[in-house]
Amino acid sequence: MFSNVIYSNEYLELIEEEEQYYVRVFDKGYNLNDFNNIMLQYPRINLSCFSALTSAIALASGEIIKVGIKKPLVELSVSKDRLKGYVTINMTREEFNSRDKSELVEIVMQAIQHSNIVYGIDVHDIVNIIQPLKKIQIAEGVLPTRGKDAEIKLYKIEEVRPQMIENEAVNHYELNLINKVEKDAWLGERIEPKQGVPGKTVWGEIIPAQPGRQMTLEYDKKTIIEKYDPKEDKTTLHAKRTGAVIYQNNIIGVCNCLEIDGNVSFKTGNIDFDGFVDIKNSIEDNFIVKADHDIQVMGDMGVGSVDTIESRDGSIYIRGGIAGKNKAKLICNGDLYTKFASECTIICDGTVNIGSYAYNCNIKAKEVKLESYKSRIIGGNIEASIKVQAGEIGNRTESYTKITVTGFERNKIKEEYDIIVLTIKKVKDKIALLKQKLSIYSAAKLNDSQKIDVNKMNEEFDYYKNSLKKLYNKQKRYVSYLHAKGEGEVKVTNCLYPNVSINIKSCTTHCNKLLNMPTTFYVLNQELIKV
Repeated sequence: MFSNVIYSNEYLELIEEEEQYYVRVFDKGYNLNDFNNIMLQYPRINLSCFSALTSAIALASGEIIKVGIKKPLVELSVSKDRLKGYVTINMTREEFNSRDKSELVEIVMQAIQHSNIVYGIDVHDIVNIIQPLKKIQIAEGVLPTRGKDAEIKLYKIEEVRPQMIENEAVNHYELNLINKVEKDAWLGERIEPKQGVPGKTVWGEIIPAQPGRQMTLEYDKKTIIEKYDPKEDKTTLHAKRTGAVIYQNNIIGVCNCLEIDGNVSFKTGNIDFDGFVDIKNSIEDNFIVKADHDIQVMGDMGVGSVDTIESRDGSIYIRGGIAGKNKAKLICNGDLYTKFASECTIICDGTVNIGSYAYNCNIKAKEVKLESYKSRIIGGNIEASIKVQAGEIGNRTESYTKITVTGFERNKIKEEYDIIVLTIKKVKDKIALLKQKLSIYSAAKLNDSQKIDVNKMNEEFDYYKNSLKKLYNKQKRYVSYLHAKGEGEVKVTNCLYPNVSINIKSCTTHCNKLLNMPTTFYVLNQELIKV
């Protein structure tokens, strides 16, 4: 026993016996680091008792001490995540070169067959890449694939873009302000999240897949109902009643919509409604129409000397124009759209959009825009906070026309815009973090505490997602403000006639001669600039 000495020198001898390795150190002074050279000559040594080796070298007692065990000729190993399997040939280069490669491959195959590695085995190129003492990948597991997230599609309210259609056959100012739907109409859908595809380790263990993330359908349960179709695995939203589609705080609903199939007249009386008002023809003189939301008057002839048209929390659209006879008054919290405006008063918290002309009107708004090259502002008093734009201002008869832009503090608007941009970034980062946190939870059953955490995170996720939409809308408005030149702008795209007074902030100019070219006035650093 202990007679198979495979290596010796003046200090020690190395013994192999029954798949185990021993040392006998009989003289002090041996350098422990030199033992690495011995292991290079005998790569099958697994130095499992390193402390015993260091003690034996230090004491040099001459006793036979176990220091390791014999590695297999073909050694299999698996990565910590159990997704990769490797093979190592434990032999020196000389031994490797002297062995038949097909024989070594056969040994490798037998080792794999007797191991726990059962999945993802690929030894197709092993004969070409096999090397001694080199870890060679021979198997690879599969990571689980997370299920597809729920997809939500909702009724889309298109951005209001007025279009002036004017030729021999047609003379209309077209847009659609009220998105009317019938009862049971489709308002949205959610394709439900899909289950993921499980993964598998090289040991054949199933790795559970995370299902796709569920998304909350935000809708007004009083006016909308949801229906689930198991065949299509889809939930759809439908209107409980006829009305107008509206988003309030990014929650879709169907608001009351009063439809007048003709004129507002003695037959209908004055209107004061808690929703939308859709008038198919016109409003007769001296009548009042008020509503909480949008009002649209769709008749070709527009309106005349009505008393008041007021939208408390929406916009107004007069398709045919306004011939107010110095009596009509239109008030809205949103924007106003009309083909033309004549001898009327308009008070608007948003933008007044006029297709053709404004004649002897008193208008007060954030912006007043007549974007057509042929559009005209003649007479009256136009007041805006940000910008006034028209093709022509004044006329050949030199009607006195007053344009006032009260102006804004650009630096303040820019600071507020920068805060919006920064907030958008923070909200997006928060959404990304919540997505990451939610992805931690696997498809396995959640305990009660985890369910509470997931529900809270889902609510938080929806809150930030809705906040992001609001911020984007606010950012859009501020971009429009910042596009105005200086700190208040008057833009004439065609010509400016005499007897037009332009006041921007504290600066005033009076036009005394015809300017038959595009001209822009704006104030910068308390100075009126004309370009």
